[in-house]
Amino acid sequence: MKKKFIIGGFFVGLAVFFLGYMAFMGGVIYYYEVGELLEKADTIAGQAVRVSGIVAPDVEKSGLEMRFTVVDNTGLDASLMVVYSGAVPDTFEVGSQVVVEGEYDGGGFFQAESILTKCSSRYVPQGDTGGE
Repeated sequence: MKKKFIIGGFFVGLAVFFLGYMAFMGGVIYYYEVGELLEKADTIAGQAVRVSGIVAPDVEKSGLEMRFTVVDNTGLDASLMVVYSGAVPDTFEVGSQVVVEGEYDGGGFFQAESILTKCSSRYVPQGDTGGE
């Protein structure tokens, strides 16, 4: 009787481990700089990835769709055209550092599903005088 519980417990534990592993691997999205993404464009096309960069001055809005270029923030001369439809964070502006999440189509466009802006270290809430 004790042997059956040990064997059953082993298989239950194995199933829990397998399901946890599959859930973890399904939630993993790789993070690239613009230059890294462009170097690996052939292998990354169609996969969900995150890309970090700085917003260039060519932001175009047309209805709900927005197009903008993200340049590499590591000093490389690399840029990526991003197409996005949806709500834009309040802190999104030219020159801000962003992380876009979505898929690279392999033809020069990144279809973003979400945009995250990194807050400046100089951020001070409105009304805060910095001292008393």
